[in-house]
Amino acid sequence: MRSFKIGNVLIPGNLILGPMAGVTDLPFRLLCKEQGADLVYTEMISAKGIYYNNKNTEKLWEIADEEHPAALQLFGSDPDLMAEMARKIDHRNFDILDINMGCPVPKVVNNGEGSALMKTRSWQLRSFAKYHRQVQSL
Repeated sequence: MRSFKIGNVLIPGNLILGPMAGVTDLPFRLLCKEQGADLVYTEMISAKGIYYNNKNTEKLWEIADEEHPAALQLFGSDPDLMAEMARKIDHRNFDILDINMGCPVPKVVNNGEGSALMKTRSWQLRSFAKYHRQVQSL
């Protein structure tokens, strides 16, 4: 297996556990890590859930030390809120922040989130500029 980097994070191989809502919780990720996963993802985490301090959301972003490298996947549709929440959670125990722009589930897409974001190039450009500024200011 060949290693690779995402940003400055070294991924030791190519076995990656992708984010799956209702599946990739802490115990499942630990089992997958024990079985050889090189990178694990949290479930999708809602920017609104973080904003409103939803207790269920907090459980989703729990990451054990033995999981690293680990990625947290954030989703939403408001670039300002997502950038603000990315900054708010930056101190958390994850190595990679992934922005969900691929979920095809109707209840996500109908809210303008997930793969619906791919329809609007201006949203993408605005969002990435905001995330970049937020992260650089840390």
